[in-house]
Amino acid sequence: MPSESNYQIYSTSKDAWHAMYQALLGAQKSVYWELYIFVDDAEGKNFFDLLEKKATQGVDVKLIIDSLGSFWVSRKRVHSLKKAGVDVHFFSQRKFRYRGIWRKLVSRTHRKVLVIDEEVGFIGGVNIQKHMAEWLDIQIRLEGNVVHSLLRAFAKMYIICGGAKKEVKHLLKYKFRVTHDEVDFIYDEGNEKRSRARKKYTEALLKARERVILFSPYYFPDKQLLKALWSARKRGVKIDLLIPFRTDLRILTYAAYTWFSFMRKIGVNVRLTKVMMHGKGVIMDDDWAMIGSSNIDHTSFRDNYEANVKISNKLFVQRMKETIGRWMEESMSLDDVKWNNRGIIHRLKEKIAIRLYRIWHRKR
Repeated sequence: MPSESNYQIYSTSKDAWHAMYQALLGAQKSVYWELYIFVDDAEGKNFFDLLEKKATQGVDVKLIIDSLGSFWVSRKRVHSLKKAGVDVHFFSQRKFRYRGIWRKLVSRTHRKVLVIDEEVGFIGGVNIQKHMAEWLDIQIRLEGNVVHSLLRAFAKMYIICGGAKKEVKHLLKYKFRVTHDEVDFIYDEGNEKRSRARKKYTEALLKARERVILFSPYYFPDKQLLKALWSARKRGVKIDLLIPFRTDLRILTYAAYTWFSFMRKIGVNVRLTKVMMHGKGVIMDDDWAMIGSSNIDHTSFRDNYEANVKISNKLFVQRMKETIGRWMEESMSLDDVKWNNRGIIHRLKEKIAIRLYRIWHRKR
């Protein structure tokens, strides 16, 4: 069972990469890794080289990467990985039939999960690509039996991606539920109608007594979440929303902007980071925090395979509040960016972005 000292928080991609690399160096039996973006640039090369080395040493290395997110990984590198003994699989939901053609096209594995020797786990929002090194992001390291839930989730995805069931049969014995009061894993799957992650975001707003901190690089709340925001503010709950002023996906940046006026009207404290912030999660009072891969938007809640962890350890929650608090102190308010004075072109871009976003999601 994890103790307070077993929860490690990394708040930039670079710090998380270093921690994961050091953990991989010590791998003796197995490495199971699933993530959205993993490409063989200067940063990815270091990890790919290490995975190949571990595989040649007899370590069971299984890698799942998304076919779209990791589109730029070279065939040469994939061939090299397989030749070294790394079991590589690409996620492409188009191979499977469910819920119509639309879901086949848009569903992705957006999870960022690494488990080493079935004892050390990493979960959060961190991908592997060089230009992300200085991004603000959150990755959590866990140790002990709690990572067994991650192993079962990995095994299920491995089979979905075409892997042989016999190769991961030993991982399917584990349960998703963790028999520990402090830790709960929240998984979403692209073939399910309801999002467990959205339920947790909403639960935080409906049950909070004093304060909720929401943070996400991409922000597009649905009706259910908006009602929960409104309800929380009516009860006097302080709500902080931290998102980047500019993201790596410009259309999603402008789509998020369309909500700022409403957020300000109901009293949500919107803060904008000056640099790219890729962390996703929610903190409720001093009670619990959820960290993972689920953005506060339709894509995460409706289309993607996501993985998050909810931790109720008081010390962990305090450390998370301190981390996000530092980001907020270095961020800007809507007044700082003269939001009400933005020009016609800016407002036009918002309208175009919101229309395109709704078309993409079929106005759901």
